Amino acid sequence: MAAEDFELTGKDVLRIAELGGMPIGDEDSSFSPEDASDEAEAAFDSDVVDVDTLLRQMADAALDSDEDEFARFMSENKGTVARAADDPRVPEMVELGYRFGISRGSAACMNDLGAYHYMGGVLEQDYQKARDLYQMAADRGCQQSIINLGYIFEYGRTGEPDYGRAYQCYALAAALEPSWEASYKLGDMYSRGRSVERNLARACLLWERSLDLAKGIVQIAQPAIRIAQLLVSPDCAKWGIEPDPLRALMLFQQAEVGLRLDIADGQTYYRRRLQQAIDGQRQARELVEENGLE
Repeated sequence: MAAEDFELTGKDVLRIAELGGMPIGDEDSSFSPEDASDEAEAAFDSDVVDVDTLLRQMADAALDSDEDEFARFMSENKGTVARAADDPRVPEMVELGYRFGISRGSAACMNDLGAYHYMGGVLEQDYQKARDLYQMAADRGCQQSIINLGYIFEYGRTGEPDYGRAYQCYALAAALEPSWEASYKLGDMYSRGRSVERNLARACLLWERSLDLAKGIVQIAQPAIRIAQLLVSPDCAKWGIEPDPLRALMLFQQAEVGLRLDIADGQTYYRRRLQQAIDGQRQARELVEENGLE
């Protein structure tokens, strides 16, 4: 699979403009994306999505001179896109917009279209397409795609799990540049003994690094819940880690907030982990009270 495989015809590009409500041919061509900015901001603050406004902005991003602009727009508005996906025009625009970016060499669009196929929902779930797109983007130096390939291998999405290749992906991504996600995923490999000898002390060090690198409560949620679960676990002391239910309580609370935001943004697969964060707070409070730390 190569970028050339995603080339759009002139008809496809016109379809992007048509879906976005842009004038075509001899019609009035005075439309500017700024015309919709206030309208879009008001619409996107609500759970009720103005689909026509969304499509207009998606078309403007897709046709921007910067081939990565569509990927940026979609990243900033993925929750809105997910809520509007019942309208068949939205998945069509998602597919066309990413394909246009890929045809112009955008690694970000390759990665993100792969993620849409990985997750399913807005577009058809297809792990093989996701893997191929991640590999294309990784070959162009996209760090996130290297991490995403790690998920493909770790969970055996296109065959049997391959923990060795998953570990290599996470380690390579972490070596390329500091990454909160690659760090906590490497910690997971050590905590589960996958491809490496199980070592919770090393896992905790990697989770702590991830916590240090995380920006914002959403990123904090992932390393936070892992560290918190360890700090209230009987395994904690076995690995030379001091139990700390009070800190665990704080981390569970942070994880709850971040996971709720993730779920509201369409990542509903985190519901089970959210329940773990809620249950963990109860466990941590009980330990705090038993130790007289209230």
